[in-house]
Amino acid sequence: MKVRVIGSLFMLLLLSCLSGCGKPSFYSVKGVVKVDGKPAHHVKVAMFPDVAEFKPDSHGFGFGMTDANGEYEIQHPTGDKGLYAGTYKVTLVLWVDGRGKPIPPDAKPSEVPGGVKNKIPAKYESLADTPERVTVPYGGTTRDFDISTK
Repeated sequence: MKVRVIGSLFMLLLLSCLSGCGKPSFYSVKGVVKVDGKPAHHVKVAMFPDVAEFKPDSHGFGFGMTDANGEYEIQHPTGDKGLYAGTYKVTLVLWVDGRGKPIPPDAKPSEVPGGVKNKIPAKYESLADTPERVTVPYGGTTRDFDISTK
């Protein structure tokens, strides 16, 4: 009887560890993007780990698109909202067509007739050059950006 109880407790402990072990938790990352002091619609916000060598299979990363109020929420490509705790480089792009209209969120810039232009300065587009970083603590964070084009 004693062995059976100990065995049952061991199995319960093992199952609880297995269900709690695995990939780290995602934490909410959201905020507002302004360009020249005004909320910016259609800005693609991307966050990649601030590491020497990015490995998409083992590092968390995510993307968000601003709405009409400039608000975004980061989502991992798996569909989970948020990111793992850690420090991330942030890139920001606002693709517009030849008439200055933002391209649709699902459009590929390389396939837009007449080409596209990024309304946000080029340094924010490149992981190597972006000055923007965000630290995601356990519990999540709100991070706003106010980008000057001047």
